[in-house]
Amino acid sequence: MDSAPRFRFGLLADIQYCDGDDRKNITGTQMRRYRNSLNVAERAVEYFNANALDFAVHNGDITDHQCAFDFAADDFKPIESGRENLASVMRILSKSTCEKWIFTIGNHELYNFTRNELRDGVDTPGSSLSFRCANDAGEFYYSFAPSPGWRVVVLDPYAVSIYRKGRQQGLCEEAIELLRKHNPNVDVFVRENPEVIETERMSGTFPYFKDMDGLVGRYVPFNGGLGPEQLAWARDTLSAANAAGEKVLILSHLLIHPDSTAKRSGKTLMWDYDEMLALVESPQTGGCVKCVISGHQHEGAMFTCDKYGVHYLGMESPMLASDESPGPFAVVDVFDDKIVFKGYGRDRSSILFPFAGDAAPSDPIVREFAL
Repeated sequence: MDSAPRFRFGLLADIQYCDGDDRKNITGTQMRRYRNSLNVAERAVEYFNANALDFAVHNGDITDHQCAFDFAADDFKPIESGRENLASVMRILSKSTCEKWIFTIGNHELYNFTRNELRDGVDTPGSSLSFRCANDAGEFYYSFAPSPGWRVVVLDPYAVSIYRKGRQQGLCEEAIELLRKHNPNVDVFVRENPEVIETERMSGTFPYFKDMDGLVGRYVPFNGGLGPEQLAWARDTLSAANAAGEKVLILSHLLIHPDSTAKRSGKTLMWDYDEMLALVESPQTGGCVKCVISGHQHEGAMFTCDKYGVHYLGMESPMLASDESPGPFAVVDVFDDKIVFKGYGRDRSSILFPFAGDAAPSDPIVREFAL
Protein backbone atom coordinates (compact mmCIF):
# COMPACT_ATOMS: atom_id res chain seq x y z
CA MET A 1 0.00 0.00 0.00
CA ASP A 2 1.28 3.44 -0.91
CA SER A 3 1.98 5.94 1.82
CA ALA A 4 0.10 9.23 1.70
CA PRO A 5 1.11 11.49 -1.21
CA ARG A 6 3.17 14.59 -0.57
CA PHE A 7 0.24 16.59 -1.91
CA ARG A 8 -2.92 16.08 -3.93
CA PHE A 9 -4.78 18.39 -6.30
CA GLY A 10 -7.76 18.40 -8.63
CA LEU A 11 -7.18 19.22 -12.28
CA LEU A 12 -9.33 20.73 -15.02
CA ALA A 13 -8.44 22.77 -18.10
CA ASP A 14 -10.18 24.58 -20.94
CA ILE A 15 -13.76 24.42 -19.72
CA GLN A 16 -14.19 27.22 -22.26
CA TYR A 17 -17.91 27.56 -21.58
CA CYS A 18 -20.32 29.78 -23.45
CA ASP A 19 -24.08 29.63 -23.69
CA GLY A 20 -23.96 28.55 -27.32
CA ASP A 21 -24.97 25.65 -29.51
CA ASP A 22 -22.61 22.81 -30.34
CA ARG A 23 -20.50 23.45 -33.41
CA LYS A 24 -17.24 22.48 -35.01
CA ASN A 25 -14.09 24.52 -34.70
CA ILE A 26 -12.81 26.61 -37.60
CA THR A 27 -10.82 23.75 -39.11
CA GLY A 28 -13.74 21.34 -38.75
CA THR A 29 -11.66 18.86 -36.74
CA GLN A 30 -13.41 19.15 -33.36
CA MET A 31 -17.03 19.18 -32.27
CA ARG A 32 -17.29 21.62 -29.40
CA ARG A 33 -20.13 21.08 -26.90
CA TYR A 34 -20.05 24.37 -25.06
CA ARG A 35 -23.02 23.90 -22.73
CA ASN A 36 -21.99 20.34 -21.92
CA SER A 37 -18.79 21.75 -20.40
CA LEU A 38 -20.86 22.70 -17.36
CA ASN A 39 -21.99 19.10 -16.94
CA VAL A 40 -18.37 17.98 -16.94
CA ALA A 41 -17.49 20.68 -14.42
CA GLU A 42 -20.31 19.47 -12.15
CA ARG A 43 -19.01 15.91 -12.24
CA ALA A 44 -15.45 17.10 -11.69
CA VAL A 45 -16.42 18.97 -8.53
CA GLU A 46 -18.30 15.94 -7.22
CA TYR A 47 -15.20 13.84 -7.84
CA PHE A 48 -12.91 16.41 -6.24
CA ASN A 49 -15.16 16.54 -3.18
CA ALA A 50 -14.73 12.78 -2.71
CA ASN A 51 -11.00 13.39 -2.24
CA ALA A 52 -9.09 15.46 0.28
CA LEU A 53 -7.41 18.03 -1.97
CA ASP A 54 -4.66 20.45 -1.02
CA PHE A 55 -5.71 22.68 -3.93
CA ALA A 56 -7.51 22.56 -7.28
CA VAL A 57 -6.35 23.84 -10.66
CA HIS A 58 -8.10 25.17 -13.72
CA ASN A 59 -5.31 25.47 -16.26
CA GLY A 60 -6.58 28.31 -18.44
CA ASP A 61 -9.48 29.19 -20.79
CA ILE A 62 -12.42 29.04 -18.41
CA THR A 63 -14.88 30.73 -20.81
CA ASP A 64 -14.90 31.08 -24.58
CA HIS A 65 -14.08 34.05 -26.82
CA GLN A 66 -17.73 34.07 -27.90
CA CYS A 67 -18.71 35.31 -24.44
CA ALA A 68 -16.94 38.57 -25.28
CA PHE A 69 -17.25 38.91 -29.04
CA ASP A 70 -20.12 38.65 -31.50
CA PHE A 71 -18.41 37.35 -34.64
CA ALA A 72 -21.52 37.74 -36.80
CA ALA A 73 -21.82 41.42 -35.86
CA ASP A 74 -18.03 41.88 -35.75
CA ASP A 75 -18.26 43.70 -32.44
CA PHE A 76 -17.83 43.21 -28.73
CA LYS A 77 -20.78 42.01 -26.68
CA PRO A 78 -21.82 43.88 -23.53
CA ILE A 79 -19.44 43.25 -20.66
CA GLU A 80 -22.30 41.77 -18.63
CA SER A 81 -22.56 38.86 -21.08
CA GLY A 82 -19.08 37.65 -20.26
CA ARG A 83 -19.64 38.13 -16.54
CA GLU A 84 -22.76 35.96 -16.56
CA ASN A 85 -21.10 33.19 -18.56
CA LEU A 86 -18.20 33.17 -16.11
CA ALA A 87 -20.62 33.16 -13.18
CA SER A 88 -22.29 30.04 -14.61
CA VAL A 89 -18.97 28.23 -14.31
CA MET A 90 -17.93 29.71 -10.99
CA ARG A 91 -21.21 28.82 -9.30
CA ILE A 92 -20.39 25.20 -10.06
CA LEU A 93 -16.74 25.38 -9.01
CA SER A 94 -17.72 27.13 -5.78
CA LYS A 95 -19.48 23.91 -4.72
CA SER A 96 -16.01 22.47 -4.20
CA THR A 97 -15.10 21.76 -0.59
CA CYS A 98 -11.53 22.73 -1.50
CA GLU A 99 -11.28 26.48 -1.07
CA LYS A 100 -7.84 26.95 -2.67
CA TRP A 101 -8.11 27.23 -6.46
CA ILE A 102 -5.37 28.13 -8.92
CA PHE A 103 -6.63 29.72 -12.14
CA THR A 104 -3.84 30.02 -14.70
CA ILE A 105 -4.07 32.59 -17.45
CA GLY A 106 -4.97 31.50 -20.99
CA ASN A 107 -5.75 33.35 -24.19
CA HIS A 108 -9.52 33.25 -23.60
CA GLU A 109 -9.12 34.95 -20.21
CA LEU A 110 -7.56 37.87 -22.05
CA TYR A 111 -10.28 37.94 -24.72
CA ASN A 112 -12.90 38.28 -22.00
CA PHE A 113 -11.31 40.38 -19.24
CA THR A 114 -8.67 43.03 -18.71
CA ARG A 115 -5.41 42.03 -17.08
CA ASN A 116 -6.25 44.29 -14.15
CA GLU A 117 -9.49 42.39 -13.62
CA LEU A 118 -7.67 39.08 -13.79
CA ARG A 119 -5.20 40.36 -11.20
CA ASP A 120 -7.74 41.82 -8.79
CA GLY A 121 -10.61 39.36 -9.33
CA VAL A 122 -13.68 39.31 -11.58
CA ASP A 123 -17.06 39.68 -9.89
CA THR A 124 -19.15 36.52 -10.37
CA PRO A 125 -22.64 36.87 -8.80
CA GLY A 126 -23.87 33.84 -6.93
CA SER A 127 -20.41 32.32 -6.52
CA SER A 128 -18.49 32.12 -3.27
CA LEU A 129 -15.27 31.57 -5.21
CA SER A 130 -13.29 34.49 -6.59
CA PHE A 131 -11.99 34.27 -10.15
CA ARG A 132 -8.50 35.69 -10.35
CA CYS A 133 -5.41 34.54 -12.22
CA ALA A 134 -2.89 36.08 -9.84
CA ASN A 135 -1.71 35.11 -6.37
CA ASP A 136 -2.36 37.19 -3.25
CA ALA A 137 0.59 39.43 -4.15
CA GLY A 138 -0.97 40.18 -7.55
CA GLU A 139 1.60 38.14 -9.47
CA PHE A 140 0.63 36.15 -12.58
CA TYR A 141 3.73 33.99 -12.37
CA TYR A 142 4.82 32.70 -8.99
CA SER A 143 5.80 29.60 -7.05
CA PHE A 144 4.81 27.98 -3.78
CA ALA A 145 5.79 24.93 -1.75
CA PRO A 146 2.78 22.61 -1.27
CA SER A 147 4.85 20.27 0.91
CA PRO A 148 8.46 19.85 2.02
CA GLY A 149 10.66 18.86 -0.90
CA TRP A 150 8.30 20.08 -3.62
CA ARG A 151 7.68 23.37 -5.42
CA VAL A 152 4.86 24.28 -7.81
CA VAL A 153 5.76 26.89 -10.44
CA VAL A 154 2.90 28.76 -12.14
CA LEU A 155 3.77 30.46 -15.44
CA ASP A 156 2.15 33.30 -17.38
CA PRO A 157 2.68 32.33 -21.04
CA TYR A 158 0.88 35.49 -22.20
CA ALA A 159 3.21 38.02 -20.58
CA VAL A 160 4.26 38.62 -24.19
CA SER A 161 1.11 38.51 -26.30
CA ILE A 162 -0.88 40.68 -28.63
CA TYR A 163 -3.71 40.38 -26.07
CA ARG A 164 -1.41 40.95 -23.08
CA LYS A 165 -3.46 43.88 -21.75
CA GLY A 166 -6.78 42.08 -22.07
CA ARG A 167 -10.19 42.90 -23.45
CA GLN A 168 -10.61 46.24 -25.26
CA GLN A 169 -7.28 47.59 -24.06
CA GLY A 170 -5.75 47.62 -27.52
CA LEU A 171 -3.34 45.07 -28.91
CA CYS A 172 0.30 45.09 -27.81
CA GLU A 173 2.23 46.65 -30.70
CA GLU A 174 5.54 45.02 -29.74
CA ALA A 175 3.92 41.58 -29.86
CA ILE A 176 2.24 42.43 -33.17
CA GLU A 177 5.64 43.27 -34.63
CA LEU A 178 7.08 40.00 -33.29
CA LEU A 179 4.26 38.07 -34.97
CA ARG A 180 4.70 39.97 -38.23
CA LYS A 181 8.41 39.14 -38.19
CA HIS A 182 7.79 35.39 -37.86
CA ASN A 183 4.44 34.95 -39.62
CA PRO A 184 4.01 36.59 -43.03
CA ASN A 185 0.26 35.91 -42.92
CA VAL A 186 -0.08 38.19 -39.89
CA ASP A 187 2.05 40.78 -41.68
CA VAL A 188 -0.37 40.75 -44.62
CA PHE A 189 -3.39 40.98 -42.33
CA VAL A 190 -2.04 43.96 -40.37
CA ARG A 191 -1.01 45.81 -43.52
CA GLU A 192 -4.49 45.31 -44.95
CA ASN A 193 -6.19 46.12 -41.63
CA PRO A 194 -4.06 48.75 -39.85
CA GLU A 195 -6.93 49.60 -37.50
CA VAL A 196 -6.65 46.16 -35.87
CA ILE A 197 -4.38 47.39 -33.06
CA GLU A 198 -7.18 49.59 -31.74
CA THR A 199 -10.20 47.45 -32.67
CA GLU A 200 -8.69 44.08 -31.65
CA ARG A 201 -10.58 42.44 -34.52
CA MET A 202 -8.08 39.72 -35.40
CA SER A 203 -10.27 37.61 -37.68
CA GLY A 204 -10.67 34.03 -36.52
CA THR A 205 -11.03 32.85 -40.13
CA PHE A 206 -7.83 34.43 -41.49
CA PRO A 207 -5.36 31.70 -42.62
CA TYR A 208 -2.65 32.33 -40.03
CA PHE A 209 -1.21 28.83 -40.52
CA LYS A 210 -0.81 29.11 -44.31
CA ASP A 211 2.66 27.79 -45.25
CA MET A 212 3.61 27.83 -41.55
CA ASP A 213 4.92 24.28 -41.36
CA GLY A 214 6.99 23.09 -38.44
CA LEU A 215 7.57 24.76 -35.11
CA VAL A 216 7.36 28.27 -36.58
CA GLY A 217 3.61 27.55 -36.59
CA ARG A 218 3.58 28.61 -32.94
CA TYR A 219 3.69 32.25 -34.05
CA VAL A 220 -0.07 32.81 -34.23
CA PRO A 221 -2.29 35.31 -32.38
CA PHE A 222 -3.69 32.88 -29.82
CA ASN A 223 -0.26 31.95 -28.44
CA GLY A 224 2.21 34.03 -26.47
CA GLY A 225 5.46 33.93 -24.55
CA LEU A 226 7.10 34.41 -21.18
CA GLY A 227 9.46 37.26 -22.05
CA PRO A 228 12.95 38.04 -20.69
CA GLU A 229 11.83 39.11 -17.20
CA GLN A 230 9.81 35.97 -16.50
CA LEU A 231 12.49 33.74 -18.00
CA ALA A 232 15.06 35.28 -15.67
CA TRP A 233 12.71 34.70 -12.74
CA ALA A 234 12.16 31.08 -13.86
CA ARG A 235 15.91 30.50 -14.06
CA ASP A 236 16.43 31.85 -10.53
CA THR A 237 13.43 29.95 -9.15
CA LEU A 238 14.47 26.60 -10.65
CA SER A 239 18.09 27.11 -9.60
CA ALA A 240 17.00 27.86 -6.03
CA ALA A 241 14.72 24.81 -6.01
CA ASN A 242 17.59 22.62 -7.18
CA ALA A 243 19.90 24.03 -4.53
CA ALA A 244 17.26 23.35 -1.86
CA GLY A 245 16.75 19.78 -3.06
CA GLU A 246 13.19 20.46 -4.21
CA LYS A 247 11.38 18.69 -7.01
CA VAL A 248 9.32 20.97 -9.29
CA LEU A 249 5.94 20.70 -11.00
CA ILE A 250 5.14 23.41 -13.57
CA LEU A 251 1.67 24.67 -14.52
CA SER A 252 1.32 26.53 -17.83
CA HIS A 253 -1.61 26.95 -20.19
CA LEU A 254 0.71 26.77 -23.20
CA LEU A 255 2.92 23.78 -23.93
CA ILE A 256 6.70 23.99 -23.70
CA HIS A 257 7.94 20.81 -25.42
CA PRO A 258 7.50 20.32 -29.19
CA ASP A 259 7.05 16.55 -28.82
CA SER A 260 4.02 17.11 -26.59
CA THR A 261 2.20 19.01 -29.34
CA ALA A 262 -0.22 17.22 -31.67
CA LYS A 263 1.75 15.58 -34.50
CA ARG A 264 4.68 17.74 -33.35
CA SER A 265 3.03 20.65 -35.15
CA GLY A 266 4.12 23.23 -32.58
CA LYS A 267 0.79 25.03 -32.95
CA THR A 268 0.16 25.05 -29.18
CA LEU A 269 3.68 25.99 -28.07
CA MET A 270 4.62 29.18 -26.28
CA TRP A 271 6.61 31.49 -28.54
CA ASP A 272 9.81 31.28 -26.46
CA TYR A 273 9.40 27.61 -25.56
CA ASP A 274 13.03 26.94 -26.53
CA GLU A 275 14.35 29.26 -23.84
CA MET A 276 12.09 27.78 -21.16
CA LEU A 277 12.94 24.26 -22.26
CA ALA A 278 16.62 25.10 -22.02
CA LEU A 279 16.07 26.09 -18.39
CA VAL A 280 14.19 22.86 -17.62
CA GLU A 281 17.02 20.81 -19.15
CA SER A 282 19.90 22.96 -17.88
CA PRO A 283 22.64 21.49 -15.64
CA GLN A 284 22.14 24.60 -13.51
CA THR A 285 18.66 23.39 -12.53
CA GLY A 286 19.89 19.84 -12.01
CA GLY A 287 16.86 18.03 -13.33
CA CYS A 288 14.63 19.35 -10.56
CA VAL A 289 11.63 19.71 -12.90
CA LYS A 290 9.69 16.45 -12.90
CA CYS A 291 6.41 17.32 -14.58
CA VAL A 292 4.91 20.06 -16.76
CA ILE A 293 1.11 20.20 -16.94
CA SER A 294 -0.55 22.23 -19.68
CA GLY A 295 -3.91 22.97 -21.25
CA HIS A 296 -4.64 24.76 -24.56
CA GLN A 297 -4.32 21.63 -26.73
CA HIS A 298 -7.91 20.44 -26.43
CA GLU A 299 -7.19 16.81 -27.29
CA GLY A 300 -4.63 16.58 -24.48
CA ALA A 301 -0.93 15.75 -24.43
CA MET A 302 1.45 13.13 -23.09
CA PHE A 303 5.18 12.92 -23.68
CA THR A 304 8.04 11.79 -21.47
CA CYS A 305 11.56 13.02 -22.16
CA ASP A 306 13.59 10.04 -20.96
CA LYS A 307 16.92 11.84 -21.21
CA TYR A 308 15.88 14.40 -18.58
CA GLY A 309 13.14 12.44 -16.82
CA VAL A 310 10.43 15.07 -17.36
CA HIS A 311 6.78 14.26 -18.05
CA TYR A 312 4.88 16.72 -20.27
CA LEU A 313 1.16 16.20 -19.80
CA GLY A 314 -1.90 18.09 -20.98
CA MET A 315 -5.52 17.85 -19.84
CA GLU A 316 -8.23 17.54 -22.46
CA SER A 317 -11.00 20.10 -22.80
CA PRO A 318 -14.50 19.40 -21.42
CA MET A 319 -15.80 20.96 -24.66
CA LEU A 320 -14.80 17.74 -26.44
CA ALA A 321 -16.39 15.38 -23.92
CA SER A 322 -18.63 12.62 -25.21
CA ASP A 323 -21.46 10.96 -23.30
CA GLU A 324 -19.45 7.74 -22.96
CA SER A 325 -17.17 9.20 -20.28
CA PRO A 326 -17.77 11.56 -17.33
CA GLY A 327 -14.47 13.42 -17.90
CA PRO A 328 -12.10 14.95 -18.67
CA PHE A 329 -10.83 15.70 -15.16
CA ALA A 330 -8.36 14.19 -12.72
CA VAL A 331 -7.10 14.04 -9.18
CA VAL A 332 -3.31 14.08 -9.08
CA ASP A 333 -1.35 12.45 -6.26
CA VAL A 334 2.29 13.54 -6.05
CA PHE A 335 4.79 11.24 -4.36
CA ASP A 336 8.55 11.53 -4.21
CA ASP A 337 9.00 8.68 -6.69
CA LYS A 338 5.91 9.02 -8.91
CA ILE A 339 2.98 11.18 -9.95
CA VAL A 340 -0.36 9.41 -10.17
CA PHE A 341 -3.27 10.71 -12.26
CA LYS A 342 -6.67 9.25 -11.38
CA GLY A 343 -9.62 10.34 -13.46
CA TYR A 344 -11.47 10.19 -16.75
CA GLY A 345 -10.84 11.36 -20.30
CA ARG A 346 -13.15 12.85 -22.90
CA ASP A 347 -13.87 9.50 -24.57
CA ARG A 348 -12.31 6.09 -25.22
CA SER A 349 -9.59 7.66 -27.39
CA SER A 350 -8.36 9.85 -24.54
CA ILE A 351 -4.59 10.30 -24.48
CA LEU A 352 -4.35 10.16 -20.69
CA PHE A 353 -7.31 7.95 -19.84
CA PRO A 354 -8.16 5.61 -22.75
CA PHE A 355 -10.53 2.68 -22.28
CA ALA A 356 -12.14 -0.12 -24.26
CA GLY A 357 -15.86 -0.74 -24.58
CA ASP A 358 -18.89 1.48 -24.92
CA ALA A 359 -18.50 3.38 -21.65
CA ALA A 360 -15.79 4.39 -19.22
CA PRO A 361 -15.29 2.11 -16.22
CA SER A 362 -17.11 3.10 -13.05
CA ASP A 363 -13.84 3.45 -11.16
CA PRO A 364 -11.40 6.19 -12.16
CA ILE A 365 -8.63 5.21 -14.57
CA VAL A 366 -5.14 5.35 -13.04
CA ARG A 367 -1.98 6.45 -14.82
CA GLU A 368 1.37 6.41 -13.01
CA PHE A 369 4.43 8.39 -14.08
CA ALA A 370 7.65 7.35 -12.43
CA LEU A 371 10.06 10.06 -11.26
